[in-house]
Amino acid sequence: MNLNQFYYFSELVKCHQFSKAAKNLHISQPSLSNSIKTLENELGCELIERKNGRIELTKYGHIFLEATESTISILEKTKRDIIQTKQNETNTIEIGCIPTAAETFVPYFISKLEKVSPIPIHYIYHTAISPQICHDIRNGNYNVGICAKVEGYPDLTFIPLYIENTTIIPKNKTIFSSKSPKNTREIYLVYNSKIKISKTAKSLIDIIAD
Repeated sequence: MNLNQFYYFSELVKCHQFSKAAKNLHISQPSLSNSIKTLENELGCELIERKNGRIELTKYGHIFLEATESTISILEKTKRDIIQTKQNETNTIEIGCIPTAAETFVPYFISKLEKVSPIPIHYIYHTAISPQICHDIRNGNYNVGICAKVEGYPDLTFIPLYIENTTIIPKNKTIFSSKSPKNTREIYLVYNSKIKISKTAKSLIDIIAD
């Protein structure tokens, strides 16, 4: 019996289907089926049965589910406690931020945190574009990110902090003195196309150009 079998069994009970549970667990259906069968052989009883195309628990399955949920809960709490303990020991917060925030908002943000923190904290911040920051937060590389909202990250919580003003820099210093630019080539864009605000900036420039 191993830990994976507990997680596999728990997911199967939630989904009531081998195919759906295997997909959620990112394993093949035969692998899941073999794991459950091995578990049943070790316990010497059937934990599940098929009824009308659904997986249902036997009386032994209900007993094992209770133990499974308790075991998983203890394991997850233990992992959280270890992570929290490691963070408390190092007192380090890693911040991912866009370049424009590195010299303006981040110092202000850190000064506010230092005033409310009961213990000294060491801050490390990294500059990157917004999509990369969100990617690194999801992977656990940063504790917090300061960036634009990026689509495709429903698991992250985005909280509005401040508004950045966008400045248009004309190629010719006198271009706005007598007329509007003829096309977007006369204006330098400073936003990478991967950054969400770049679309808004280009739309505004297109309006000006027209």
